[in-house]
Amino acid sequence: MGNILTLASAKGGCGKSTITIVLAANLAALGYKVCVIDSDRNQSFASWHSNAYEGKPFTVLSEVDHIKVVDLASEQAETHDLVLVDTAGFENLTAASAIGMADYVLIPCMPDRGSVRETLRTASQVASLSKAARRAIPHSVILTRWKTKGLAERAALDSIEEASLPVLEHGFADLSDYAKLSFSGSVPLSGKVGMQADKVIAALVAKGAISSRGARKTKEKAGVAA
Repeated sequence: MGNILTLASAKGGCGKSTITIVLAANLAALGYKVCVIDSDRNQSFASWHSNAYEGKPFTVLSEVDHIKVVDLASEQAETHDLVLVDTAGFENLTAASAIGMADYVLIPCMPDRGSVRETLRTASQVASLSKAARRAIPHSVILTRWKTKGLAERAALDSIEEASLPVLEHGFADLSDYAKLSFSGSVPLSGKVGMQADKVIAALVAKGAISSRGARKTKEKAGVAA
């Protein structure tokens, strides 16, 4: 049975769909059986996948109902190594359900005050849903559009650390390639984007958010240059 990994933040435009795109394409290239559930009413991920995506195949389904999304994700976890749930950029019951059922939650955070505020709020929501479910829901903040030595980044990270939130060891830098993804169906599997994706995947495997059993080949074996 595969894991359910939910990407959640009440802030729109913080990188949830972009991270889902990069992870799904790179995991598929590594041999994982991946399912993405688009639970946002805008259906931006599902639309991108059906109209543009050109890489290794993976399953994409849509479900915005807060009850049905739980059943769908559980069902798909039976036949996939990983189910990624892309949530809406605002608070709603479907996002709460996706958090509550998750084996792991990723909270994207950009280096600005608004994003940090929503990151703290989403982490608090995860904690509340953990209490309601009477189980720990593992989660991490993932830094997106991040410049290593930026002043805004330093201030944002200080705020996250002051709140004692867990931060994933690796994240995604502020690269123009990420902005291009919504216009292109070709997801980079090598170069800077591919390297960052590999590091994020390795960090998630180390935390048990992604099973190492899913990988059946390396990108080199799949015909992708390192």
